[in-house]
Amino acid sequence: MKNNALFIFILFTLFISGCSQKVSDYVEYSTTSSEAAKQMNSGLRYQDNVAQHLARESFQKAVDLDPEFAIAYYSLAQMHRDAVKRNAIVKKGKQFVSKANESEKILIGNMAKDSWWGGEGGVDWSEEIERYNKLFPKEIRYINYLGNMANYDGDDKSAEAYYKQSLSIKENSDALNSLGYLYSRQGKMEEAKDAFERQINISPDLANPYDSMGDYYLEKKDNKNAKEYFQKALAIDSEFISSKRKIWRIDEEEAGNDISSTEWSSDSTNAVNAFMSGFWQFYNIHWSKAREEFEKAVQIDPEFAMPYLFLVFTPGDSARSVEAKKIAEGLAPTASQYERDMIEYYLYRMDNPDVDLSSRISKLKANYPYKSFVMITEAGDLYSKKEYKKAIDIYTAMWERFDFAPSLNMMGYANMQLGNMEAARSAFEDYIYNNFMHPNPYDSMGEYWEKMEKYQSAYDYYMMAYTMDSTFSISKERADALEDKKTPVK
Repeated sequence: MKNNALFIFILFTLFISGCSQKVSDYVEYSTTSSEAAKQMNSGLRYQDNVAQHLARESFQKAVDLDPEFAIAYYSLAQMHRDAVKRNAIVKKGKQFVSKANESEKILIGNMAKDSWWGGEGGVDWSEEIERYNKLFPKEIRYINYLGNMANYDGDDKSAEAYYKQSLSIKENSDALNSLGYLYSRQGKMEEAKDAFERQINISPDLANPYDSMGDYYLEKKDNKNAKEYFQKALAIDSEFISSKRKIWRIDEEEAGNDISSTEWSSDSTNAVNAFMSGFWQFYNIHWSKAREEFEKAVQIDPEFAMPYLFLVFTPGDSARSVEAKKIAEGLAPTASQYERDMIEYYLYRMDNPDVDLSSRISKLKANYPYKSFVMITEAGDLYSKKEYKKAIDIYTAMWERFDFAPSLNMMGYANMQLGNMEAARSAFEDYIYNNFMHPNPYDSMGEYWEKMEKYQSAYDYYMMAYTMDSTFSISKERADALEDKKTPVK
C-alpha cells in the first residue's frame, strides 16, 4: 500500500515543534522504563508502515508500563480516530506533561494546540515539519515526511533526495516504500522492485511491504506474482483490507467478470460527483446533506435521472419527492439500462410496499452482480424480512470489495438485531475508524451503548456526533433524552 495515501492524515496528526534550534540528533524519552521506550519506538515504526492497530497496541503497552509517560498518551491518542476515546486519552496524558523532558514538551506543545488532540487548531504543520527536522536532524521519520511533502507537491527530485538522505542514516521501511512508488510512477521498474525487495528484507514482519510488492507486479501486469504477494500480506495480517480487495479484483477479472465503475448517463463530471456525494450522505443517514447534493446534481444536469430517484425517497421534503418521482419516470427511458432498471425497481417498490420483491432482486443480481447499489438493495430487503445473517454476509462482502464504509454501519445494526453485541460493537468501531469525519458513526455507537444501558457512554457518543455537525440534530435529541440516566458528574 502506498504510504502517500495516508500522507494527509498523518500530516494532520503529526507531532511537531515550534522552534528551530537543534535539541538533539534524536528524540529522547523521559521514561525510566527501557521497555516503555522500546514500545514507544515500536509504535512509531508500526504507525509509519500502515499498521495502525499494532501501533495502538504498542503505545498502549508503553503507558501500561509507565503510567506517567505523557508523550506515549499523546501518541496513543493520535492512533485513535474515535474522538471520544481520543479525548479521554489526551485528558489522561495532560496530567503528566509536567514530568516530560524538553524534547517531549516540544512535541506535546503543538499537539495540544491541534484540533485532533482537542485544541483550537491553526497549526501550520507543513511549516513545522521543516523546523522539526532542524530540531532532531537524524530522526528519519521527519526526513521522510519532508520527502512525502515534496512527493505530494510533485517535486520528485526533492522527494527522492529526502528519502535517500533518510536511508543514509538508517535503512528503513517507510523511506523504501515511498521511494518504490516514486520510481514505479516514473516507470523505473527495476529501481522500484529493488526498493520493495529491500523493504521486505528489513520488515518481513509487516504486511505492507508485501502489499507494495504486489502493487509492483500489478503494474507489471503479472497477476500471478501480484496475488502471491497479496496473500503473503494477508498471512501476516488477515485484516489487511487493501490486499483482500486486490485479490478479489484479480480473481474476478481473470474470470472475465466486468467490475469496472458504473458509467452514469450524465455527461457532466460535476453532476456525477454531486450525485455520488449525495449517495454517500444518504447511506450515512444524513438526509439534509444528501438532498443538497442530489439537488446540486440535477441543477448541473437537469436530465440526469438517478438523483431524482434518490430525491423521491430521501426524507425531508414530501412535496419535492412527489415532483421528483414524476421527473424520474419521465427521464428513465433516456437513461442507461442499469439506471432504468434501478428506477423501475424502486418506484415499483414504493407503489407496492407489501409485495415480495425477491424475484425482481434476483433479476437485478443476475444482470448486475457487482454493482454496490444492487447489493445494498438485496441486503436491505433481507434486513426487512429479518434475515439478518444473510444481510450481514452481503454487507461484509460490500466492505471487503468496495471500501463502502456505510456497510459497516448496516452490519452493526444487523448484529444488534441478532443479539450479537460484541460483533455489533466491532462493526461500529470499524465504522468510526473508516469514516471518522462523519457524525453518523458516533450516533450509531451511541445507539449501541444505549441498547447496552451504558447511558454515559451513549450520551458522549451522541454529543460527539452533534459537536461534529450541528445539523445532525437527531443526536442532540437522543443525548438530551439521556440527561436523567447518565452517570452524574462528581
